[in-house]
Amino acid sequence: MFFPPQPFSLAFLVLSLLFYGCGKQERSPDELIFSLSSDPISLDPIQSTDLSSRIALKYLYPNLFTLDDKGRIAFALAKSFRVIGNSGDRNRILEIRLEVRKDSQGNPIDAGIVLSSLDRLRNSSGPKRSSYSFLKGGTAPDPMTIRLVFEGGLREALEKLSLPQASIYCGPPEKGCGPYALVEWKRNNFIRLRANENQSGAVSPFLLFRILPQATTGIFLYAKGQLDQMRLPNFLLRNKNVREESVLVRKGGGVQYVAINAKQPCFDKNFRKALNYAVDKRKILNILLEGKAEVAVGPFPQSVAEGFTGKGIAEPYPYDPNLAVEFLRKSSCYPEILSRELDFRMRGDEENQANGAAIVRYLRDLGLKVRIHPMEKASLYKENGEEKGDLTLLFWYADFPGAWNFVDPLFAGDRFGNAGNRSFYKSEEMESVLHRSRTTDSLDGHRLEKESLEILSEDAPWIFLWSPYELHLVAERLKSESILSH
Repeated sequence: MFFPPQPFSLAFLVLSLLFYGCGKQERSPDELIFSLSSDPISLDPIQSTDLSSRIALKYLYPNLFTLDDKGRIAFALAKSFRVIGNSGDRNRILEIRLEVRKDSQGNPIDAGIVLSSLDRLRNSSGPKRSSYSFLKGGTAPDPMTIRLVFEGGLREALEKLSLPQASIYCGPPEKGCGPYALVEWKRNNFIRLRANENQSGAVSPFLLFRILPQATTGIFLYAKGQLDQMRLPNFLLRNKNVREESVLVRKGGGVQYVAINAKQPCFDKNFRKALNYAVDKRKILNILLEGKAEVAVGPFPQSVAEGFTGKGIAEPYPYDPNLAVEFLRKSSCYPEILSRELDFRMRGDEENQANGAAIVRYLRDLGLKVRIHPMEKASLYKENGEEKGDLTLLFWYADFPGAWNFVDPLFAGDRFGNAGNRSFYKSEEMESVLHRSRTTDSLDGHRLEKESLEILSEDAPWIFLWSPYELHLVAERLKSESILSH
């Protein structure tokens, strides 16, 4: 079973005609063209809450630190740091030496600009403002050194300084503190960037991001030589314009899961384990995702879990219908739970409904009554935040690599609902791990990551599912996969 190629809609035909002339034009060798599925909400770092904004911002503004593909701290605008004070002190100083960088107008990005940007981050209204309350101010002893007063653990401080909202803002995006500056942004159409000649690291003199909500439009432009890269949905793999050798497959940075509402007293640990054993995750991903995914290891993609456990880590709940029945019978509301209708919610698009229907089939095979409830995205998330729904099919895309973005805030007892913890799960053991993670100075979190996996595997607050691979349609002119890091 598979999804056939999406039929050409009237909107797609119209767009094809509009772009037909573009396919015959000479491409500039100085420009790379990428696609974005939606317009960025904002090009201001402190307002960045969506993937499109984060993609654009990484080219426009630098961060003090970044994270490698294993989630380890790496230097960016900062070239060194040291902590002044003892770990037991309430407030300490993080002293950072800066690399010599210039904006697109040739002005240095000095300590004054960095401090102003961080003050703006912690004092201006924004969706992530509270996350930076650990910053208490700072000084600049010289033009290339900043001293930040902070509280809490060093690890959490450095990770948060690596996130898109902590990008160093030096003015409007036309000014260009990063490797590129904004040339033009035509809303819902395109964004054009020009390389900052005062910095290295630009992959091309110009970048053009086309805003393409319909992936079929992107495939048409790709076939006409007017698009160099786009993220490809699984259901378009069989489109006649997609050649297998042009598709780059990478391990994904997110997980799909079913949040089990912990506010429901009948959904005890035995019940949650029963649901996990009941679903044949491998069969679903092989059929519906055509094998382009990996089974999750608890809440982590397998590739992330192997980063702190080593190769060969097994999923905690392989498909076992006999064990599913055994745990269901031990649950606190059995057999009454068999006569209760469970509300299974998901987004109403084709892909989520197909995945949800497959999961529900296995739950019904277990003997449960389940009502499928597709919803519009905004309503789904709003009502989940209000503790509505029994089981909710969701997706989490990590803000940065590594394990901790799959633990905190997804399982933190102080971040229920729209703050991240959509299963409303809380345990004393998990709270202890989170507290130690937030207050540690150690940059090696493997011990705490292993401990969190053990706790979550035992408690099963989700139906753990899979991590889809990312598929990218790539033009020949792209010489390096590193260009596709966005």
